[in-house]
Amino acid sequence: MYRIGICDDDKILCSLLEEQLQALSADILVKFDIEVWYSGESLEEDLRKGARLDLLFLDIELLEKNGIETGAFIRDEMGDTETHIVYISAKQGYAMELFKMQPLDFLVKPISPKKLREVLERSMKRKKYAKSCFAYQKGGQLFRIPVKDIVYFMSMDKKILIIKKDGQEEFYGKLKTIMDQLPGDFLMIHQSYVIHQPFVMEYSYESIKMMNGDVLSVSKPYRKEVRAKIKQYLKEKMCHVW
Repeated sequence: MYRIGICDDDKILCSLLEEQLQALSADILVKFDIEVWYSGESLEEDLRKGARLDLLFLDIELLEKNGIETGAFIRDEMGDTETHIVYISAKQGYAMELFKMQPLDFLVKPISPKKLREVLERSMKRKKYAKSCFAYQKGGQLFRIPVKDIVYFMSMDKKILIIKKDGQEEFYGKLKTIMDQLPGDFLMIHQSYVIHQPFVMEYSYESIKMMNGDVLSVSKPYRKEVRAKIKQYLKEKMCHVW
């Protein structure tokens, strides 16, 4: 069951989008549980009550609290980085405002069935990846941590700290050794730091600020490579947002 939300004050568009999604559900043989909200306030109320979504189509130009504010509520107040947000709008030009919300995509109305299918397939592919785990040994035991929960790794003496969304773990090892176990969106920025790019809030040439507020230094030997990889990552992210 894939949980999908639609939040738009245009009831006709909501109905059309729901019909398109149901047709895709039958086509790709994945069952969707679809919920519809006509305001950011009603969506936020249900999220506070425990509603959870895999994918949310969120209109930017909502009547009262707009989609950017609602996205900030989801990411900041709810601490939810797992719901894939796809912004929808009749206008373009929101790219930089949306970047901090880490949207999966930005769709301009009217939404084509082809584009909708591409977004759905990308969302499901990322959800599958998010279920993967990082494994490490400690005290003769094997532990696993979901990759989606890891913000960054930090080397301290002979230990590696795993900084997670909800705490940290530690084990003995070397950062360069674990890089082979990690997916492509992990990036070494310093001999002491390996970051998970989806959790990055701000980039600069000399430092990177993570979503948990930690500011990490980018050491000189890594700056050229880090800058190139960050530019590529941003290009891939922003081409969807545009």
